Amino acid sequence: MSGLSFNKDDISGLVRIEDEKGMLIGAEQTSILELTPPPTPKRDGRRGPANYPPMEILCLVLEFVGAGQQDVYASTSKVSRLWYHASQPFLYRYPKITGKNYGKFVATISPSSTNIKPCALGSLVKRLDLSALVHEGRPSHNARLLRRVQASVEEFIAPQSSFGYNCIVALGHCQRLRVLDLSLVSQSVNLDDLFRHICDLPHLKTLNFPRCSMLAPSETKFLWPKKLEQFSLSGAILDYFEAGLPESLHSLHISHCPFTKQISILCLLSSLSAQLTTLSLTYPMPCLSFNAMDNVLNFCPNLTYLLVAVDYISSHFFDEENIPSRHPLRRLVLDSSGNPGVEHKVSPNDVFIAVAEDRLPSLRVVRVSKRLKWVSRERRDVEDLVEMLEAKASEAGEENQPTGVWEYGEDGRIG
Repeated sequence: MSGLSFNKDDISGLVRIEDEKGMLIGAEQTSILELTPPPTPKRDGRRGPANYPPMEILCLVLEFVGAGQQDVYASTSKVSRLWYHASQPFLYRYPKITGKNYGKFVATISPSSTNIKPCALGSLVKRLDLSALVHEGRPSHNARLLRRVQASVEEFIAPQSSFGYNCIVALGHCQRLRVLDLSLVSQSVNLDDLFRHICDLPHLKTLNFPRCSMLAPSETKFLWPKKLEQFSLSGAILDYFEAGLPESLHSLHISHCPFTKQISILCLLSSLSAQLTTLSLTYPMPCLSFNAMDNVLNFCPNLTYLLVAVDYISSHFFDEENIPSRHPLRRLVLDSSGNPGVEHKVSPNDVFIAVAEDRLPSLRVVRVSKRLKWVSRERRDVEDLVEMLEAKASEAGEENQPTGVWEYGEDGRIG
């Protein structure tokens, strides 16, 4: 499949765009070539040659451990002093921060509120994930953390609370930042302050808006990062949203916009029609009608990945007048809120006819929520759709590519 997944956060209900390893899109893995290991310890020649493996060998061994297995790095760091120095860059690269260890982590990375007592460990942190925090810490502590890791951090996930103006100011100094995820923030964020401090970040590619974004007044200037590629929009700002997004943007996610109307979304999609290849429109958006997104493919002629809540489309989504000729869509994900009656809006036959009549000739993968009950109620129609997708793939010489229909549960896993 595409390697992308849109997983809902248990706290906020927002969708986070991740790859198959659970990493947010935009984050890059650090190669062994980027590490500068400390020299291998030497022993006095009178005691014989040192029985130490070279530091470079230990680092290569640790490269085979998965990025999220911090418990393994914690164990290897306790083997010996040599293993400790080898494990240190891996252990602090993606620290696993929870409410229990947050205070100790702050004390380790930032032992002082000033630079009187600098700590070199801050320069090892690549991903600062504070999503597990609820009421722990203060904005000043998080701002201090950001200042200590600003030279190396590439990904920052903000906590639900304890995020204030001083954190926004500190973010403006993180010049290597690639991913900025504010989707969990429950406090109002002033967009003027946010854009003023992040607009000059040279490597920022992924931006997730906070769900409680303040209404943007008409004089708000949206100064976008120049290399922005993925953008997740939420909050009560879409009706005040100005165009002018960078040309590098190709992925858009819209959710949790309580006052958003159909015309607002379609105007935004129209301004981005030539560049969007990935689009996600998920529940809840209470102001949208039952068929508000039926013609979304007309506004996005280059879309290859679409995730849409069935709450906002009908069976007419697959009609000829709503699909441009030979649309390049390859992956379709049909989500559902589970509200009564939604499971009857779209059937496997609707997709089958669109593929059979070459309205969607490139479609290869269809993922549907278990709440739509396709497999339990319409298993034969699902099997017919799978056969049609495989036949189209065979005609195009794509037999080795993932093709078929999958159901997924509430956790996003295929069942």
